[in-house]
Amino acid sequence: MAKAEATLSDLLVQLQIANRLSAVQLKSSMKQNEIIAILASTNATPKEIADVLDTSEGTVRSALNRLKAK
Repeated sequence: MAKAEATLSDLLVQLQIANRLSAVQLKSSMKQNEIIAILASTNATPKEIADVLDTSEGTVRSALNRLKAK
């Protein structure tokens, strides 16, 4: 029986799972605003950051605005 190759969709799902696991690990040791700043530095969109942190896009946008004001 031949081994099935991973599709792009499969790879994206795996990356999303890995991102969520990493976010959980970071949440235990860092403040949410610090994590948002790091993710924003990778050019992630507010929606992508919200998805990774399991929070609302509005929360992320507010945090980004506060970070820019500093």
